[in-house]
Amino acid sequence: MKIAITGHKHGIGKAFAEQLAKRGHEIIGISRSDGENIRRIEHTANIIDSCELFINNAQSMFAQTELLYAVWDKWRTLASHRWIWNISTMMVQDPVNSTPDGHDDLTMSQYHTQKLALEQASRQLQYKSSWPKISIIRPGGVDTTRIPEKYKKDKRYLEFMTKSCHEVLEKSDVNVWVKSVIDTFSQHQNIHVSELSIGHITERIPI
Repeated sequence: MKIAITGHKHGIGKAFAEQLAKRGHEIIGISRSDGENIRRIEHTANIIDSCELFINNAQSMFAQTELLYAVWDKWRTLASHRWIWNISTMMVQDPVNSTPDGHDDLTMSQYHTQKLALEQASRQLQYKSSWPKISIIRPGGVDTTRIPEKYKKDKRYLEFMTKSCHEVLEKSDVNVWVKSVIDTFSQHQNIHVSELSIGHITERIPI
């Protein structure tokens, strides 16, 4: 299968690219470090057009949602089957935490809103056509061990992430988390998983 992945050089995107390549799939990586920018919506959608699976992972403001619409529009009339995996976050299930001074962190509030928009768009498009099949995939705390460059000097962001990801949430190894996602989709043939949330627990359920 030919698979497009945005943000394939770091974190979750990188783990998807490496693991799916090992399974014999052709990876079309789209990352800023290669000179691409997902805000160039039509250009990026044209790169993805020839693929069968699109892992919509990278985020830049609302470009992730805009790209979903652009790819869906290209694929909705095709006879061949296509799939879109939208990488959201389990943060959408709760309000954004507040900073110690009682104010919402603006950066995280924006991130929360952008991911909510992605999920709402996904649900709307699921009912507009049979294909492409669209899935929402929510990571819990995943250890990607990388802070985006633009946030490295943002004191409030760093304090928020330290509190929410290290004190409250236990983190999953990114490779283990990605393998769990791939295994979930590959082991259930003829079943469409529309929404999937995978977090971390300290003990395995004995079943």
